[in-house]
Amino acid sequence: MNNVRGKNTRRKHLSKNKKKSWRKVDTNDVEEFLEDERLQERTGGKVSEKSDASLFFVDKKVTKGKGGLKDKVKRKRKAQEELKVIEEALKPPPKKKKDKRISAVIEREASGKLTDTQKQAFKQRRKARNQKLHQVRTRGKNAPVNYDLWGDTLDSELVGQDEHFITVTKKKRVKAPDRLQLPVSSIPAVEIPHPGTSYNPAYDEYQDLLQKAHSKELKKIKQEERIKRALDEKFPSARDAPTEANHLQEMSAGLFHNSDNEDEDEEGDLDKLSVNPPVRRENKKDERKRKKEKAMKEKAQLAEKEKQKRIKNNNFFRLRSIKAEIKADDKVFSERRKKKEEKKARDLSRTKTLSKNKFEEPDLEVKLSDELTGSLREMRPEGHILLDRFNSLMKRNILEVRGRPIPKKQKKYKPKVFEKKTHREIKSV
Repeated sequence: MNNVRGKNTRRKHLSKNKKKSWRKVDTNDVEEFLEDERLQERTGGKVSEKSDASLFFVDKKVTKGKGGLKDKVKRKRKAQEELKVIEEALKPPPKKKKDKRISAVIEREASGKLTDTQKQAFKQRRKARNQKLHQVRTRGKNAPVNYDLWGDTLDSELVGQDEHFITVTKKKRVKAPDRLQLPVSSIPAVEIPHPGTSYNPAYDEYQDLLQKAHSKELKKIKQEERIKRALDEKFPSARDAPTEANHLQEMSAGLFHNSDNEDEDEEGDLDKLSVNPPVRRENKKDERKRKKEKAMKEKAQLAEKEKQKRIKNNNFFRLRSIKAEIKADDKVFSERRKKKEEKKARDLSRTKTLSKNKFEEPDLEVKLSDELTGSLREMRPEGHILLDRFNSLMKRNILEVRGRPIPKKQKKYKPKVFEKKTHREIKSV
């Protein structure tokens, strides 16, 4: 038996794709090869990289006596030269010269002197530390403000400073966007009143004011009458209102007469009902019909593709007409843009609907002829200045139109009444 008990001399086949089996791989041949290469490098270089002339030579002469002695001396000298080369190769590498800058830095650090950059960095660190301490000490205090927050001009101290810093610290007013500079309305803030509202108006101007007030009141009366015709007159009065008997008579009309005719009509209607036609065997599609329909469908698709291709090819030959169409479209767009600008200009003089309520012009402030005194001292004023300003803000689209404020209803609870036993009223049975 070649095998010893408990030990197998056969070579193990291990999978080398796993790290745990790397230690069990025999690496003696690799180590021998690397050791041989190191030896060659120490003794004059690798043999594989040398030329044939340096490795071999042809001895053509057969020397005897003195010639043999000369040859021996040459070989000895050559061996000495090779030995020198090997000794040079085995010597340790010479130490590199230190960089002058590195040596200067080391000398400076040893002497304790600081460079200009180090001095500047030290000053900056000290300045930052002082600023931090100042912020901690003055954290709860507000800095005094000696400038106009909303002013456009900067103080002489702020001229030339960083733009971002001035804006963030509110020392410079933030530039508003251009859209906020556009006017909201072209209506003047304070409208000139009608000349007829004067305390001593001219006759024609006063009559014109009365005519305007009269036409406005007529419009209100017409509106009230229209609402009355649409609502009040549509419903009968309590005298003409239908009673319960009339209601029952109207609801039961036609229920108990001509019942036989109705049955005949119902039977006739049943005959007119449409029913889907039955499916027959001859109407069923076979394979031949399906293939024919498929071929016709493919033919129609092919014809559509050919049509689109012809249209695309024809577009190359109608460049003039395309240019004319583009010009026409540009003309339409320019007219549309012009109309849009005109509408925007008209909207500036109108009151927009910014809420569910619609703006209504306030009543004209009119003094009747018997109320005119001719003296500003004795004349009683009409209207209210705050209401006038409020209506002006709504008319100029600065405020949304608001209705009359509705007071909140407070729920009133009915007080409970309790009857005490001592004060209870005695009722006779």
